[in-house]
Amino acid sequence: MIIDNLSFLKLLQLADSAVPIGSAAHSLGLETLTIENTLDVGRLEDFLHHYLAETGVLESAFCRLGHRLAPDKGASGVAASWLTLNQRLSALKTARESRMASATLGRRFLQLVIALEDAPCLRQAFAIARQQPCDMHFSIAFGLVGAVLGIDETTTVLVYLQQSLANLVSASQRLLPLGQSQASAIQWRLKSTLLEIAERGREQAEEPTELQVFTPLVDIGSMRHPQLQTRLFIS
Repeated sequence: MIIDNLSFLKLLQLADSAVPIGSAAHSLGLETLTIENTLDVGRLEDFLHHYLAETGVLESAFCRLGHRLAPDKGASGVAASWLTLNQRLSALKTARESRMASATLGRRFLQLVIALEDAPCLRQAFAIARQQPCDMHFSIAFGLVGAVLGIDETTTVLVYLQQSLANLVSASQRLLPLGQSQASAIQWRLKSTLLEIAERGREQAEEPTELQVFTPLVDIGSMRHPQLQTRLFIS
């Protein structure tokens, strides 16, 4: 596998937490779980492992499906599949907070890339979703952008999963007494988990109508989040 270094650097920049799409403002239910004492530092790594085993597999599958929308990197052939994928993922995200977070990040992500990269395929996808209207989920948009940049499917998914894990750990550092060394160690040990998840996502992407997820604890945390008296995060 040969990766174009320039394209890979572009994708790495887009996956950085400093990218101005607001990813640092979302805990995806973790804030509620920490306030309710369901999650602490001692249980964090195990929690993230299981979280990724469910949500990560689902998102990686949709990231792969998003990547496959642009086989020719052109503007044609995206419309129907793009809408179907986003509608399907919206249906699987039962918690409104998490669903809106994913859609908000996806919309901002596409807007940013469109401003940086001349890609008719991305402009068409954005316009179609706005006209319908339809959510634009982050994982699907990330996969589509990876394809447009010429990065292979698996590498795109691994970069997406890495930034997802990094954002969750970063949120945990603001919510829990988690030091930088501990945070780095957790991310380091979970690298093999990301590889396993990317492979499982590939298998599930072959049967997109059978995709499902079961994360009641995180979903309930997301649903309860608006009722918290004080909040550090949006979701």
